[in-house]
Amino acid sequence: MLRREHKVSNISSEAIFAIPAMKPYRVVIAISLCFAFMLSDITYNSSVIVRSFALDLLKPVNLIIELPMQISEEVFDNLSSKQNLQRKVDALEEENLKLKVSNEYLQKLSIDLSKLNTLWSSIDIQKDRFVISEKNFLSSNTFQPMLVLTIQDPKEIEKNSPVISEQGLVGRINNIGVLTAEVLLLQDIRSSVPIISGESSLHGILNGKGLDRKGELQFIKKTANFKKGEKIFTSGLGGIYPKGLPIGKISSISDPVDSEFLKVEISFNSTPLNHEYFLVYKNEN
Repeated sequence: MLRREHKVSNISSEAIFAIPAMKPYRVVIAISLCFAFMLSDITYNSSVIVRSFALDLLKPVNLIIELPMQISEEVFDNLSSKQNLQRKVDALEEENLKLKVSNEYLQKLSIDLSKLNTLWSSIDIQKDRFVISEKNFLSSNTFQPMLVLTIQDPKEIEKNSPVISEQGLVGRINNIGVLTAEVLLLQDIRSSVPIISGESSLHGILNGKGLDRKGELQFIKKTANFKKGEKIFTSGLGGIYPKGLPIGKISSISDPVDSEFLKVEISFNSTPLNHEYFLVYKNEN
């Protein structure tokens, strides 16, 4: 078998890591440059100039880096400003709506009070004997409609207290709660009111026939002397309603062959559908 001979290198480790010797004049130049830079830095603050020069060179780079952040901040600020502005606009619109509703409410109240004052002036009643109540609810039951009023003090009124609008009598208090009171309307089939006509002084009993329907006078003899169009008022008989409250007018007169009495229909002046405020007769006790 043939043997291969390997040559062993005689290079020492010192030779591998040996650093070439620097020539003496190069050392002198390097040291001189160091001293010169140090001296110029002390004298002319050259390091600051160098840093300033470097910053000037890097300024465009910094601008490019900071630009997206600035744009993001501006977009966020604009978005926040728009949101704040929208919230302010919404708040102003809501406040404007409230003011509009309040203004309409005050205008309606002013109109109703003006009409009620006209009623006070037209009939012989004392203002201090009534309290103002607002409509709370009106049922849609045709034959037994129920008006509910909001009341401030239940002790101020009592059962059967008359209720009027600016057009005249509406009905009477039927039930009293803590904050509300139910009104038995003239149109209710359970209602009966003693009346008198304005011209002929015809006396009779007015019965209700249902909401949005005419009332009817009971037991009017065929010999009675009165005419269509006469105004009807409370007679004061019975002790519930004061005398002289407007109710309506005679709208039709017929003579049924199968009855000894005339059929006399009454058109009501007032309907609770058209009013929001009413006067309730005070309890004098």
